[in-house]
Amino acid sequence: MKEDRVVFRSLIDSFAPLEDPRIDRKKLYPLMEIVFLSVCAVLSGFEEWDEVVDFGEEKLTWLRKYLPYVHGIPSHDTMNRVISLVDDRAFERCFIDWVEMSISLPEGVVIHLDGKALGRSATIKQQQTLRSKGGKGAIQVLHAWCSELQVCLGQYKTETKSNEIKAIPALLDMMEVSGCLVTIDAMGCQKAIVDKIMMKQADYLIGLKSNQESLSLAAFTAFDETTANPHTDTQADQNHGRKEVRNCRVLPATALPEWGNGTDWKGLKTLIEIRSERYVMASGILEKETRYYISSLMGEAAAFNRLVRSHWCIENQLHWSLDVQFGEDDSRKRTRNAAQNFSTIRKIALNLIKANPEKISVNRKRNKCAMSDSYREKMLGF
Repeated sequence: MKEDRVVFRSLIDSFAPLEDPRIDRKKLYPLMEIVFLSVCAVLSGFEEWDEVVDFGEEKLTWLRKYLPYVHGIPSHDTMNRVISLVDDRAFERCFIDWVEMSISLPEGVVIHLDGKALGRSATIKQQQTLRSKGGKGAIQVLHAWCSELQVCLGQYKTETKSNEIKAIPALLDMMEVSGCLVTIDAMGCQKAIVDKIMMKQADYLIGLKSNQESLSLAAFTAFDETTANPHTDTQADQNHGRKEVRNCRVLPATALPEWGNGTDWKGLKTLIEIRSERYVMASGILEKETRYYISSLMGEAAAFNRLVRSHWCIENQLHWSLDVQFGEDDSRKRTRNAAQNFSTIRKIALNLIKANPEKISVNRKRNKCAMSDSYREKMLGF
């Protein structure tokens, strides 16, 4: 993050265009005061609306160093109502603007795209009921994560997991990804998504499965029948009671059987095969799997072996943090847009926490924010 007060100024600048959904005569508490209070409270480990209000009342003098809070702190009902009424797409747009004003992406940085469910944004009964009978699923959020910088770069809400196919181009349209490498699992293996990535002047590394049957079969055939000598690399890991060995082979896309007739997968240069063996030491079970990927990059097998594995850091570094450290999967905020908008607030807090170089856990940083005004100010970039 940029130094001094830039983070806070960019937060205000980025969220200033956010339209307040309330009638003017009822705007007792300015929207920016509500957003700022929410961010500071979540940064300090408080997730429930009554906890946010308690934090605000105890820290009112400190909050007034930065915003007026003429009428003090809103009630928890007001906090919930206002955040739930804010347009979630506009809130996502402001979040992305804030990130882009706060950091600079190095050339060639890797951006991982993957979705996550807000598990309790719908009740179990709602999730079990047919849509035609008034049921609904848990909200899905597509994230863009940069593991190198430990920053969530953007997000886009979808109603179902399958809607990620439409959400990926929409999220890419909202972001500046020129010169970056975008990695996506096999659901994102769509020509429209590849076209969008290339149009944004980025590169791609995308999983390949049966959702693209002809290309998947062609990749299998290319590796099975090749007379060339593919680039190869083997890497091994041992953790959490498992041993894993990954063998990577790489071929140029010209090895595809139909390449002589051309291909409509824009920018496709490389085919990647990963053969993995996972040995679970406790059970003695050996699991074998072969996966295929396509990429617009050319490179050595060792590099692709690392890149393929790196995609899953979004699960460990972002999704795990949100669920375990921020309790997102247990959150029962369900009023209108409250679940989605509060999820955005969590990612503002997480980005600020990750930007702090102190070598202590996320939970300890949040505890120190709760206890120390000066530490909280440092975390906010003041």
